[in-house]
Amino acid sequence: MLIGLLVAALTIAAVYATVLAIRPLVARAGGSPWLSSAGERGRAGLNWLTVRIAAEILILIAGSIVVVTLASIFGEILDEVVDDDDLTAIDRPAVAWLAARRTPRLNVVFAAVTDLGGALMLVAAVAVLAFVVARRLRSRRPVLLALVGLVGIQILVNVIKLVIGRDRPELPGRLVTVSGYSFPSGHAASSLVGFALLAWLTCMVTRNRTVWATAWLSATVGTTAVGLSRVYLGVHYPSDVLGGWMLGLTWLAVLAVATRVHDARASTGGPSR
Repeated sequence: MLIGLLVAALTIAAVYATVLAIRPLVARAGGSPWLSSAGERGRAGLNWLTVRIAAEILILIAGSIVVVTLASIFGEILDEVVDDDDLTAIDRPAVAWLAARRTPRLNVVFAAVTDLGGALMLVAAVAVLAFVVARRLRSRRPVLLALVGLVGIQILVNVIKLVIGRDRPELPGRLVTVSGYSFPSGHAASSLVGFALLAWLTCMVTRNRTVWATAWLSATVGTTAVGLSRVYLGVHYPSDVLGGWMLGLTWLAVLAVATRVHDARASTGGPSR
């Protein structure tokens, strides 16, 4: 598990460094002065095509590496759960430890927190914001992004739950009524994608870096709180939550790559005349 995380961190750092190194070269190729004359339009067209293809390939390669890395980590977690290996050794002790520290006040707080990651709350919040942003930008893209993001993660979670079929923690320790299988945590996966979509949509309508930081930090805190609440309430093991988070990150990365490829194509609509 730790090796997988280390590989992920090194891979993402390497991809980021590669993008930083290549991007100026691509931009320089697209803005060469010797291509500006009318007599060089043929070369300009060829250069534009080269830049466009290079940009799309770079995004696809970098994005694919990130997606595959995240998916591999999720696969490691899944293997640990299926084999009941080292990672799951802390599951029951962690649930028992939190159960022993419950108080009536904390029970109310965590029940409220877990509701934030429920399907009804997330769908309502994301749908409203997506509609507002779509009207503001006069584009259907925010609505499509929200629809694909939320529906996609729900399908992934439900399919994997059925395939793995892991039972939830013992019934006497649960503070809320739930049904279905345990791995991966649907609340953990959906809240990560849902809160990230809220931050993403917010960033579409402002360039204020403070707002950006606040939106993404809030999404991170909210996702963490919802995941912790599922273990506290006794309806999931920690490995369920970790699996849900990693599945959500993987799906979010897929959405980001698809969006970036679309943006790259849109921003290189053709050579200047």
